[in-house]
Amino acid sequence: MNKNILIVLGGALLVAFLVAMLVQMVLGGKKSDAPTVQEAKVEILVASKDLSIGRALVDGDLRWQEWPKSSVFPGAVIRDGDQKETEALEGRLARDVAKGEPVMKSALIGQVRGNLVAGFLEPGQRAVAISVDASSMVGGFIGPGDYVDVILTYRESIRTKDDDPRVTKMLELNLDKLATETILQNVKVLAVDQMAERPEDDEKIKVGKTITIAVSAQDAERLFLASKLGDLTLALRGVGDSNVVEKSWPTISDARLTHMSDEIYEEYDKMKKDAGINSDIVRIYSGGNIEVMPVQ
Repeated sequence: MNKNILIVLGGALLVAFLVAMLVQMVLGGKKSDAPTVQEAKVEILVASKDLSIGRALVDGDLRWQEWPKSSVFPGAVIRDGDQKETEALEGRLARDVAKGEPVMKSALIGQVRGNLVAGFLEPGQRAVAISVDASSMVGGFIGPGDYVDVILTYRESIRTKDDDPRVTKMLELNLDKLATETILQNVKVLAVDQMAERPEDDEKIKVGKTITIAVSAQDAERLFLASKLGDLTLALRGVGDSNVVEKSWPTISDARLTHMSDEIYEEYDKMKKDAGINSDIVRIYSGGNIEVMPVQ
């Protein structure tokens, strides 16, 4: 090949290379000079683990996850400042939520249609309805979410085969007498009539005819039997008071309700002692009356 041709081709290649380098430098310089735009992000609530339907949300169930602001969807719970997870969302789940899945308000009971009472029940619990009136539901101040004790008032009948006339007399005077005792403590109110949520307007609170409470399967049986034995009354507990009181007193009855009989007995006993008479006696209660019988 002619030497001149080779020189021309070499020069052309060199020029092409230099032009390419110049273009790359120009374009590269413009790119580096352009400011980098960071996409704005926010934090939304997601499940930190698999959560099952009916679960009441607690610390550790949710976490904040960075999310592109432009991709935030309707219903997402967006973090406000240093807001904690439990401050942003609380309640019981109306459906299963998978780990990492955004948790929206619509996933909570009360935000969707369905059986709210069934959703509020813990595993193993049963919902039981009790017929009430103004006096037995604390004048209407009991509402969904409150905790109550259940008190049973009933008639007691005692029989014996003992032929001792003093025992027979005592039992005759105490037949069909009223007694009352607390049979359940710290049970949650699920609903009043058909209302499973407390109205925001206190003026709408009315005295209900039926209270639905959450109890264990065994306590459900006790309640059904108790409703046949006598009258059930609800005692409202203070907010945050979950203390279960161990009974340390005799069962309250009409004969034990007042102390007049004890005072009469003391006077009777003192009179006998002053007269030098045997003071061993039997006290027989009959409502507001008392009969004292000396032991033979």
